[in-house]
Order: sequence, then C-alpha cells, then structure tokens
Amino acid sequence: MGYQYRAIWRIQRHPIIMFMVIAALLLLSVAGFARLNLDIDFNDYFAPSEPRFVAFNSMMDKFERHDQLWLLLETDSDWRDKEPQAQLMVFLSLLNASQDIASIQGYNQFVEGTAKQDKLLAYKTHPRLASVLSQGGRALLLQLQLNTHRVQDFTNQSLWLDDVLQRVNNNSREYWQPLGVNSYLNGTHALNWQYAKVLIHDLSWFAPALLGIIFLMALLFIRQRLWVFALSLNNLITLVLTIGVAAWLKLTLAAITAFVPVIIVTLGFAYASHLYFGWRAEINRGQTNEQSLRHTVKINQAPLFYSSITTIFGFSLLMFSPSPPIQSFGLLVSFAVLCNYLLTLTSLIFFAGYSKASASKGLDFSAVIQIAKLNAKRPLAVMTGIILISALALLSVSKLRLNDDPLSYFEPTNPFALSSQKMTQYFAGINLQHYVVSSANDEQLAKSEISFIYKFSRFLKRQPEVVKVQHIGDWIKSAGIGKNQFKQILASNSVKELGLASELSADKQSSLVTLYLQPLTAMELISFEQKVDIWLTEHSAAVKVSPPVASNLMFAHLSVDNANNMLLSFALALIALAILLSLLKRSPLFGLMGLLLNFLPLLWVFALWQLNGGFISLGTAVVLGMMLGIIVDDTLHLMLKLPDSKALTVTSMWQSLNKVLPVISFTTLTIALGFSIGLLSAFAPIAQLSLLSCLVVIFAWGFDVLMLPVLYWRWVIPKQ
Repeated sequence: MGYQYRAIWRIQRHPIIMFMVIAALLLLSVAGFARLNLDIDFNDYFAPSEPRFVAFNSMMDKFERHDQLWLLLETDSDWRDKEPQAQLMVFLSLLNASQDIASIQGYNQFVEGTAKQDKLLAYKTHPRLASVLSQGGRALLLQLQLNTHRVQDFTNQSLWLDDVLQRVNNNSREYWQPLGVNSYLNGTHALNWQYAKVLIHDLSWFAPALLGIIFLMALLFIRQRLWVFALSLNNLITLVLTIGVAAWLKLTLAAITAFVPVIIVTLGFAYASHLYFGWRAEINRGQTNEQSLRHTVKINQAPLFYSSITTIFGFSLLMFSPSPPIQSFGLLVSFAVLCNYLLTLTSLIFFAGYSKASASKGLDFSAVIQIAKLNAKRPLAVMTGIILISALALLSVSKLRLNDDPLSYFEPTNPFALSSQKMTQYFAGINLQHYVVSSANDEQLAKSEISFIYKFSRFLKRQPEVVKVQHIGDWIKSAGIGKNQFKQILASNSVKELGLASELSADKQSSLVTLYLQPLTAMELISFEQKVDIWLTEHSAAVKVSPPVASNLMFAHLSVDNANNMLLSFALALIALAILLSLLKRSPLFGLMGLLLNFLPLLWVFALWQLNGGFISLGTAVVLGMMLGIIVDDTLHLMLKLPDSKALTVTSMWQSLNKVLPVISFTTLTIALGFSIGLLSAFAPIAQLSLLSCLVVIFAWGFDVLMLPVLYWRWVIPKQ
C-alpha cells in the first residue's frame, strides 16, 4: 500500500492533468448517450440465445399471433343486445379512423359479419366466439393491430408505445365511461407499456428521495461544505460515466435497473465518509488540514481498497445470472464502485485540501460502544444464543421456495394487473402455453397428427391446471367434416385462405396446441411441464412435439436458473472473503470470523423472510449475489484497523473500536436509508430487494457491533 499512498499524493501535485482526464471521460460518456437503449420490453429479461426464447420467437414467426394488444370492454348489460351493439359500431368507426390502428379483430368481426365463414369450412357455431365474448355477454375482446408508421417520430419505441396506448386508453374511456362501460388494455404491448411507466414512476421518486437523504445526512453529520460538494460531485461524475458505459456497451436495461443509481450514490457516499470522519478526528486532535488528510488516507487506504474489491467482486457475480438486465445491473454497479474509489482518492482529496479545518463535535454514538461493552461481558450467553437462533434460522431457510410470478410484479391497482384479473374473470386468463405438433416426416399434417392432437387435448383437459385447450380439431368439429376430408381441403387451399394462420403453419406441416392455465407459480409451472413431458414421452412416437413455449414458463426457468446462480455466487463470495481475511490477517481464524459475521446476517434475514410468507423471486435472489460484497465493508474496516493479535489487549481493542464503530454506524445508517428508497417502487422485485437489503445491512451492523468484540475477546486476545 506504500506505493499507492505515494501515487495518491503525486497525483495531487498535477490536478490539472487529473481534471483533464476526468473531463475527457465525461465527454466520451456524454457522446455515447445517444446510443442508450431505453426501450423497455419484457422479453429483455431473456438472453437472445436461450433455447426456450429462440423456440418462442420461432413460434411467433411460424404462426399468426393475436395477443399483442387486447381491448376488453365490460358492461352490465349484454353486448348482443341491439343498443350496446350500436354503440360498439360507433366506437369501432372511431378506432378505424385512428392512424395508429392498422386493423381490428375479435368480437367486432361477428358484429360486422366479417368472421371467417369459408364455404369449405362452414360451421354453425364459430369455434372461437367464446374466446372474444364472455358467457352471458358482459365482456368482449377487441384485438388491435398497431400501425408503426409514427415510430420514427420518437426517440425510442417505448415512447411511441406510450403515446399510442395513452391515446387508445383515453379515447376508450372518454367514449365508454359516460355509457357505464369499463375498458381495459391487455397483451404484450400493454405489459411493456406498464413496465415503462413503472420505470418512470420509480425514477421520479428515487431522485428526490435520494437527494433528501444525502442532504439530511450531510446536515446532521457532515457540516463541511467542500466535503459535501466533493462527495456530491464524485457521485455525479460516477453516474455520468456509468451511464456512458451502459450506452457504449449497449447494455440491456429494464425496470429493475432503476435501482442502480440509488445503489451507486448510496455506496459512494457511505464508503467515502470513512475518509471524512478520519480527517475530522485528526482535526479535533489539533492537526493541520494537510496532516489530517494524510493521516486519514494512510489508515483508510487499505480498508477502502479491499472493501471496494469485495464489493466489485460481489456485484460482478451478478453477471453469472442468465438474465441480461441483471448482468447489466452487476456490471454497472461494479464499474461505479471502481470509479468512486478512484475519485475518492483523487478529486475528493483535492477539494478536501481546501476545506476549513475547524474542530467540531464528533459523532455521538457512545451508546453503541456501551452496548458492545455490555454485550461482551456475557460471551457464553451471546454465543449460545447465536448458535440456537442460527440453527432455527437454518430450519426456516430450508423451507424457502421459489414462488415467482412476473405478472404479480405490479401493484394490485396497476392497470395491467386489473386487466389481467378481468381476463381471468371473463375468459380463460393470460397464462398461455403452446405446443407445436409437426409431421414426423416433414409432410403436410395428416390423420395421424390430427388424431394425436385430439388425444393430447383429452389428456390436457383432464389436468386440474388447465382451464381450456384450443387446437385445429375445434375447427374440424365445428365444420362437421372428417379427418380425411380436412386433409383434402387443406391440400387444395392455402392456410390463409382457410383463415387458420393462427393455428397452422404456412407450410401446413405444423399445428399449434394452445393451453390456458390457472395462475401458477414458477415451480408449479415447471412441475406441470414435467408431468406433460412424461405423457408425451410415452405417446408421441408418431409425431414431433416441441417443448412447451410460453413467456411465463420461460420466466419460471429463468427464476430457477437465476436463483441457483446467485446461490452459487454467494458461496463463491463467502469462500473468497474467508481467503482474503485469512491472508490479510495471516490466520485462518480471521477468515472463519469473517464468514460468521457476514453469513449469519443473511441467514437470519432470509429466515425472517420465510417466516413472514416470503419466497425466492427475481429480486430476492439478487440480494444473495450482491449484499455480501456490501456488508463485508464494515468487517474489513474493523479487522484491518484493530491491532495485530500479538499486540492486542482488551484496552487497545476498545480504543480502536471506539474510533471505528461510530463510522460504520454512520455508513450503515446511510446505506439503510438509501436502500429504503426502493420501498417506494411500484415494481415488486425492487421493493423486495430494497427491504431485504436494508435488513441485511442492519443485521450485519448488529453482528459487527455485538458479535465481533465477543469473538475477539474469546478467540483473539491473548489470555493473561
């Protein structure tokens, strides 16, 4: 660390070069802002090369899909009555007049008489009428195909979608509300629209809340204007550089990325405060400004370096996630921590050098010291209690289950959540799953494939998870023709001419079997998939059947893979921490202590989470991957600032802790308050991540204050 110490002061001799480098990097970052991808799409959570996602896109290309934008209209009367139908016709003319609507399908085809009634497939009852008109006629569905000609008028597609759907939503309400009709938007466009709105909502709350917390902490604890200015400037520079990295690398961003600026600013403010409190302590001892700066840099450079390394390592492990937005999350925070570390030891010191050196009262955390001393007098009771609670916590954590559902990420009052409830109430819901059945010989579908589809459908309808099954056989039955006759009709006409493009591929070799499922959690979806796979293995020898294709199922596997990767990352981080502390303190004993001080807080928090009905989700799994690198910061500052074991006495231990515990109490308070901002989020993963992170930080502080002195007293201090 001696070379690093000399390099820090060598840089201070050439501040112009330092600021020129910073300015050049800022200009480079700002120049890349135009490349920033701000389109919010639910599909961004999946890696483009992921096999299930590839299969999903292949299905979307092969079959005509009608689930991008649904408009559900709910009335107290029956839509089949004369007056509601007349009102609907007027509304449809308004929609058709919109330049943003390319076409309208759904129930209006039956009202206008344009539903496909091909002479070759004539049927008395349309097989898909029940899919667009509810039983009793109180709700209907209109499928809107959007015209994309105005996309180029907007900086990104999300802004275009927001403008279009806002117009559709407003026009629908203006027309229908006076008539007592409720309107709801659903489908993938509506889902992406709400993801974008959640991101805007979160950023609009996070920014002022973060500024308020920084102002409060500065007012109460840091009353040096230049220090506050330098800390704020460093965080601003770090944010700009981090956005530049996201832009130049074209990283995938999503709603969960809204929490990244909060983490960056909170950690930057907390970590750099170690230098400030070390400086102020020396000023209070009568040292000059330069002497105080040199002293605080000397005693904090090693803890700052190693805590930054562990934090970077912890967040870097998020890059093992199978989800691109979480990978971006980890990369951006890791880069920001590195930037903040370098700025702390360069520009912060430069501005601090001009700070007015006036003595002031130190942090009043004397109660923390007294609690720690009182607790240390009962080491046996403390350790026994920790062992018992940890054993119970292990039992509780073993009951944690994956229960993720991406459609539950919105608040109950969210428009998409409300529309999803209506889709479930009146129709078969939005939890769809598809199987592609193809000819084994790559030929036109024949009797064997159709017979299998009937057999497969009968099996699926017997399953309690299944609400409804749709397949090509519905059209054959409604037309009253046989399988052989259908084969002849299919051979003589195109799929489009028959109006079956949503269930038959253009080459006539594949057919789609669509399931509407009950609302299921991730593990329930995977369990259902496995049950169907067993049946298919035994009964599908004569045909080719694809794996199940569904966005919810893809997300279920993503959640499982992400949780497993985060658990593995957590284990790797624990091992790395133990090795680092063992090397730094030259004893495996300190590695063991570090494991206990940083593993047990996470264990206890997740035990409480389980006891309160919590489960593993996208947000909670990320906590495992990132929090160890954060909470180890305080442990490193404590252990590296305590004297070596040979020179350690009870008196010297408490003298050192008296200097360090107040500072880590401040950093804990700062991080907890900063991370609590996430509780304002309208996005469930951020709210869960925020709550658990706050609890982990507080519990980790408690272990450092209450358990570390006990461990030192029992294991480290030489017995007299």
